Amino acid sequence: MKIILKSLVYFLFFLMMLIAFLPKENIYYFALEQLNNKKIELNQNKIDDGYFKFIVDELQIKYDGLKVSDISNVEFDMFIYQTKIDISNIKVDNSFSKFVPNKIDTLTLSHTIINPLSIDINSKFNLGFCTGTIDLLNRVVKLDIVVAKAFKTKYRYIVKELKKSKERSNTKEEVYTYEYKF
Repeated sequence: MKIILKSLVYFLFFLMMLIAFLPKENIYYFALEQLNNKKIELNQNKIDDGYFKFIVDELQIKYDGLKVSDISNVEFDMFIYQTKIDISNIKVDNSFSKFVPNKIDTLTLSHTIINPLSIDINSKFNLGFCTGTIDLLNRVVKLDIVVAKAFKTKYRYIVKELKKSKERSNTKEEVYTYEYKF
């Protein structure tokens, strides 16, 4: 029993050191090259590489030379049991304002070892919020989007793609679902 516990402690220590000294910046630049092959360009102002964190500040996203959005902060947290990506202050370009809310306050993606085939999504924007999952096994994205009634008039094109699931009785919010297979 003592040998098993000792082996487990050594293994966890090895994993922690592997994550802490992982060349995160090199992995980031490799991902940039892969995205560049698909005509997606990311321009960042500042990169901060920590032991268990990787932070990108003032990120600009372009697709095929067209500016899509500005992001003030992207933070990658890597632990043994969970990987989490926090994206804050997403400002979508005005040319996409009919299809996507222009300002998304936060977007969080998290993956845990307890449920390795699923990625949880949480987002908050100016007229509502969104929760959902990405099922990696079935390759399905499922989102529950809770929006204020003003969202329906401002983003008609988005609402056409959503399925109304229910209405909250005590507030002026409606719940829609979106499902996408990739």
